[in-house]
Amino acid sequence: MGALIATLATTVTMDVTGILLAGVVAALGLFIIPARRKQAKRELHTKIGQLRDRLVGSLRRHFEQEIEHSLQRINEAIAPYTRFVRAERDKNTSAQQALQEIDRGLARLEAQIREI
Repeated sequence: MGALIATLATTVTMDVTGILLAGVVAALGLFIIPARRKQAKRELHTKIGQLRDRLVGSLRRHFEQEIEHSLQRINEAIAPYTRFVRAERDKNTSAQQALQEIDRGLARLEAQIREI
């Protein structure tokens, strides 16, 4: 392609009327400019794709960090209630065990009374 352009440029310089020069300029405009334009479009699409990927990755990381911070704040906010519920559950479990023991004791007493 470069040799062809060099040959055309040499021929054009010998053209006195400039008609060949105008033809070469027109040909260059018809072939080279669209090729460069197509190349520029490809490069632009590539750069836009890379930028999009970086942006999506950055947004995803930021979103995940915000979710993590929000969950941490929620857990810190409900921690006193969680401790209260756990303590009450332990009390209820202890009370239930004590009642079951009393129930077993009553059953033994009833059995002893029936034997008498």
